[in-house]
Amino acid sequence: MHTFTTIILSTTLLLSSTLYAEDGEGKELFNDAKCMECHNKEDFKINKKKVANYKKLQNSVNACAINTDAAWFDDETEEVVHYLNKKYYKFKAPQKKKD
Repeated sequence: MHTFTTIILSTTLLLSSTLYAEDGEGKELFNDAKCMECHNKEDFKINKKKVANYKKLQNSVNACAINTDAAWFDDETEEVVHYLNKKYYKFKAPQKKKD
């Protein structure tokens, strides 16, 4: 029983640290790109004309990345989208496709 508890605890810690790392990476990329030099917190409140769903949030982040030459890879851009969605928007994220 002790081994089972240890395995469950270890797995839980590993998963939570992985999730934290993902959020941390998106936040770090966002901060490194100095996004708040052009934006303020009010910009991230839901504006139905600009950002009404997760897909439009992805499009907006992609546009900003291109306009500012952020040079993010697709997975990095998605980390920033995930970070902004979690912090500000709370849209239901699409399910990832299985290979």
